[in-house]
Formats: sequence, structure tokens, C-alpha cells
Amino acid sequence: MNRPDRAQSEVIGVVLLLGLTITAVGITVALGSTALADVQSSADVQRIEGAMTQVDSKASLVAHGGSTSQRVRLDPGRSADVRVDGDAGVMRIEVEAENEAGDLETVTENVTLGAMVYERGDDRVAYQGGGVWRSNAGGSWMVSPPEFHYRGDTLTLPLVTIDGADGRLGDAAVVTGTSKHPEGLFPSENVSNPLLGGNVTITVESEYAEAWGRFFETRTRANVTQVSPTEVRVALRTETVHPTLSASVSSVGRSRLDTGGIDSLYADSYDSAGNTPYPGRDNANDDATVQTTGEFRLTAGGGGNTESIEIRGDLVAESYNIPPGQEDKLNVTGERRTDDSLSEADPISGAISERMNRVRDQNLESGKTIDNGLAHDNGSVWTIGEDTYVDGDVSVSNGSTLRIMNDATVHVDGALTVSEDGSEVELGDAGDVDVLVEGDFSMLDQSTLRAQGGDRKRLFVDGAVEVRNDASVTTATGTRFELYNTGNVDVTDQARIAADSDVTKNLWLYSSGDDVYFAGDQTDGIDFAGVMYAPTSDVELRNQMTFKGSFTSGSFEFDDADLSLHYDESLREAKPFEGDSVPVVSHLHVSRHRVTIEDD
Repeated sequence: MNRPDRAQSEVIGVVLLLGLTITAVGITVALGSTALADVQSSADVQRIEGAMTQVDSKASLVAHGGSTSQRVRLDPGRSADVRVDGDAGVMRIEVEAENEAGDLETVTENVTLGAMVYERGDDRVAYQGGGVWRSNAGGSWMVSPPEFHYRGDTLTLPLVTIDGADGRLGDAAVVTGTSKHPEGLFPSENVSNPLLGGNVTITVESEYAEAWGRFFETRTRANVTQVSPTEVRVALRTETVHPTLSASVSSVGRSRLDTGGIDSLYADSYDSAGNTPYPGRDNANDDATVQTTGEFRLTAGGGGNTESIEIRGDLVAESYNIPPGQEDKLNVTGERRTDDSLSEADPISGAISERMNRVRDQNLESGKTIDNGLAHDNGSVWTIGEDTYVDGDVSVSNGSTLRIMNDATVHVDGALTVSEDGSEVELGDAGDVDVLVEGDFSMLDQSTLRAQGGDRKRLFVDGAVEVRNDASVTTATGTRFELYNTGNVDVTDQARIAADSDVTKNLWLYSSGDDVYFAGDQTDGIDFAGVMYAPTSDVELRNQMTFKGSFTSGSFEFDDADLSLHYDESLREAKPFEGDSVPVVSHLHVSRHRVTIEDD
């Protein structure tokens, strides 16, 4: 009686087992198919990213005149779509400029970017504005950057835009140029370089606006505002005011201040008010500050040559890296602060160029001219007492003196070299004196440049500055001397750049050069008493040297350096350029390069 029931149970069990097996297999196949589809989709998107990068490369070649046309293979696959959208994206560039009446007015250029777009589901990869971008439901990001250069005071933006009929592309496309020459947008008839006053605002309306905004943030120090998911606004300042000189030494380039190349560093302070010179270590004050916008790293690689760092005052950094066993080498009498709010200083190349252009704009070659340069080597005094243009190099040697006085402005269309013991350039007597040197400036041997007579003396060097051997650059009490240069700076041996009586507010060195190199003699070394302000320059300090005043650079590198730093407290409220606003973006170069992308 029980046998039929048992047989029926066995059949039901087999059926259930087969059902479970079929269900499991179905689920596995379904999940596997989904995973395979995801992998395939990801591979397709990565492949098309590579293809779009090739489009970027070849379109750039065509847009900038390297080729008349280029063919690129796309191979989008059956489940994807690649198309041209000539209306996708707009960049609006607004520049405030002074009109003839001296008032600010806004000049606007609207540029339709166009795009070549790959779509697969929610994923999009696009070539737009000279860059490659990707977006999906999670946002947008950059695959490869557009051609956008922001260095010093110059913004260069060669926009590649896409013309042509909208439509789907097949397995390959042809990129052709639509014009032999790019269309210059800025400078223009109404906006000339250098820019004077106002701001530059760039607005991008695009599906990839979020990625455009992040790109601008990494390439500029601009204010970036996300107006909406499809609109981003970038405000570039054309003018800024630099901060007060509150530190002995500042590294303001968001780089690591690595002290591994320092043998010894000593820092204190004094106050030159009332023409009081530095009183010596025993009578110095404890108000020095050494600061960096990046990391302060004590010694390199956990060892280094550092013997001691004594700071009679404060040490400020974004972070600290002090290896085990090295702590006793660092002695800070004040605070050792962590501060991540310190910002990079703005470039000064625009301010230097602006001041040089003021001399050039005087058109001195139409007045008194010295042809074929000036070689003064007979041991006598040569006096220039009026505005003068020198057509060629100027050299002073063999104990001779070149004296420039009487409010004269001198434009040297060449280099200035002062060499041999006793040779001298005097910027003298009452009144301002301006000298513009279009080439390099060199002080060699025991030669001297002396500013005296009160008022203001300025030397502009559109090139490199070299002061070596026992040469000296000095300024008298009551005379303000300013040296501006655009090239590298080399100060070596026992050179001296110093204000009399250590009144450092009387001597200013402004440099926008890439590199500043101080290499002192191993015994006496370099003596600097003044302000050096080179916020974008990389500075290397080697061997023995003494700095009084304040020293600012983009970064510091040390090589067996023995440094004595004496901060002048009278500079605490002083600002570079005397607090005047100076150009940050002073030169704007924007052009449109049109290309057409069509199915091959």
C-alpha cells in the first residue's frame, strides 16, 4: 500500500531538483550575460575614448595648419552612435577694457564650440573645444585637456570649433580645415594687450560644464562658479594687490620646503626704523618668520647634512615631515604652526612688463641717440644728464664711471656690462632716474652700481641679471632703488646687494625669471640687504650667505647652504609695488580654429 506513495515522492523530488537546477542555470546565465554586457560596454567606451583622443590629435594638426585634412577610424560598433552636433556648447568670453574716455566697458565674444559625440546608453564621450570629455548619470569629467595655457600674466586659448552639418558618422571620419588662418578674437580693435583694469570672465555652457570647471580650477587660480549643471563661469583677475611682507623667508609656490641641503640656518629680526642697522645676534629680536605654503621637510631622506635650524620666531607650514631622530636639529623659539590657509602669490610678470612698457612708450629713439652702443673704458666719467636712447650694448670697464642724473631716462637697446675693479655706474643726484636694458645686465669683478641722491632710481632688465665676484649693488640712505628683471638671476661669490645701514625698504629686487641662483663663497659669502620678491621663481641657495630684509620665492632648493636670515620688522606693513594693484592677466590671446568633421 505504501509503495505507490513512495514512487510518487521520488518523481516529485526529481522534478523539483530539475526545476531548481534550470532556475539556477537561468539566473547564472542572466547574471553572466549582464556582467558580460557591462564588460563589453566598458571596453567599448574605453575604445572610443582612445578613438576620440586620436580625433583630438588629428583635429589639432588640421586646426593649427599642420595638415589640410586627416582621416580617423572610429569603429563605434552596432549598438552605439557617433554623430556631429555643430550647436553643442557655447563659450562666452567677456573682457572689461578701458575705452578712449578711460572708462571700463565690456567686450563680449560668443563662440559656438560644436562637438563630436559618441553615445552608448547613458555614456557619452565627446570631442569639444579641443578637449575630450566624458559624461554619464554620475556627472562629467575630462579625458584629455583642451589647449589652454595660463603662464605668468598671459592667457592663451586656441579654441578648436567644429563646423558642418549634423549627422551620424560611420566607421571612419575625415577632419578638414575650413580656413587657412585662425580667427583672432583677442586682442582686438577694442581690446589690446596689455589689459588695463577690469576682469576676464569665461563662461562655458555645455553638457560637460562640470568637467570644464574642474579643468579651469587646476590650470588657473581663478574663481570658478558652477552656475548650473550645464553652465560654469570662470573669473580671471586682471589686477591684484600683493600681501604685506610679514616673513623673513616665504616659499609661496605650494611646494615642499625641503631643508636637506641646509648645513645651518639661523633666523632672527631687527628694526631698521630710524636708519638703525642690524645690531648683531646678541642684541637681535625674536620676531622672525619662516613660512611655506606646502610641506616643511626637515632634512632629505631622513638624513641629509643639516646640522641645525634655529628660528628666533615662528615657523609656519601646511604640514611637517620630521624624520625620527631629527627633531633635536630644529629649534623654534616662537610658534610652530600648521596653516593650510596660506595661498600662493600671484605672478608679477605683468607688473614688470607694464613698467618696462612705460619707458618704451616714451619713444626715446626720436630724441638724443647714441649710435652703435657705448664702450666706456678710458678711466674717466661719462655723464648722461638727459633722456637718451642707446642703440646697442653698453660696457663700462677699466675703472671708468657712467653717471646718469638730472631725472634722465635711458633706454639701452642691448646689454649692460660693468667689469674690472673700480668700474662704476652711478644713478645719482636729486630726481628720479629710469634705465631700461633690453638685454642682460652683468656686474663683474669689483665693479659697483650705486644709487644715490635721494628720490627713486629704477633699473629695468628685460633679460638675465648677473652679479658675481666682489661686485656690489648699493643704495644710499634716503634713496629708493628698484631692480626689475624678466630672466634668470645669478648672484655668486662675495657679491653684495645691499641698502646702506641695512635699511632694507630702500632696495627692492623684483624678478619674474624662472630661476634665481645664489651661490656664496664658502667663507665670507653673499650679503643681501633689501627685499627680493620673486613669487613664481625657483630659488637655489648654495654655500654661505646673509639675508637682511625679506625674501619671497615660489620654491627653495638648498645645496650645502649656511644661511643667516635677519628679518627687518620695518617691512611688516610694506607691500610689493607699494600696495598698487598690478596686472595678473595682462596679455590675452584667444583665437578660433575651425574644422569640419564628416563621414568618410
